[in-house]
Amino acid sequence: MNELLQTFATVGIHLGISILLCMVAMLFTKSEKRYLLLVLSLFFFVTISILFIPNLPFLDKYNWNWQGKILSFVVALLFVLFLPFLSKEQAGLTFKINKTVWLPFAFLIAISVSWNFIHINTIQEIDNSKEYLFFQLTMPGISEEPIFRGVLLGLLNLIFITKRKILGAQLGIGALIQAILYGVGHAVYFDQQHHLQFYKEGFMLTLILGVFMTYLKEKGESILPAILFHNIFNASLPLARLFVSL
Repeated sequence: MNELLQTFATVGIHLGISILLCMVAMLFTKSEKRYLLLVLSLFFFVTISILFIPNLPFLDKYNWNWQGKILSFVVALLFVLFLPFLSKEQAGLTFKINKTVWLPFAFLIAISVSWNFIHINTIQEIDNSKEYLFFQLTMPGISEEPIFRGVLLGLLNLIFITKRKILGAQLGIGALIQAILYGVGHAVYFDQQHHLQFYKEGFMLTLILGVFMTYLKEKGESILPAILFHNIFNASLPLARLFVSL
């Protein structure tokens, strides 16, 4: 029961922060299709809740949440394909990539992976198993990018229509809100004693990474560069640990 309450409390605080951010932004910038805020909230609630569903029995032998990640990807894909709110292009679900994205992609990968190698000895939460490496090579980008840089960013771009071209990418207040939500999703939670926790360092890191991946999605006009960046960055953690241990 305590675990269930912890789950509902964590999902609730994430959802509340997302609604609050959007409502505050509406006071200061031009917005349209405000009804999409309800759609965004419901989608965000579902995709977070899915991560806490108990594993199927045959998945209990695995240490990482394969089920939650796969289900969240499926929900995002079904949302775009079968509901009328976003086109595949607006969500970035396309293989047509603006080739000018690859130079900034290489630059952002270089500085991000270098950060992991430099700080690897200060990072404790690294599993040395093959499962962890394969999980980080696949699941984070495949599941989180269609949610955050796909559906959430796509909906926010429809709500907040004012954008500016920054380094070749069309970015607006929706991009900032989505990056903040990405940081919140990795840093704000209720512990087993139902105390609200805020992991400041985790928030700052994932906020910056969220900005990077948002830029890559908008610059490349597809979520594929963001997926590649996400998985390479995450997989560089166990690879860096393996490298320094040689």
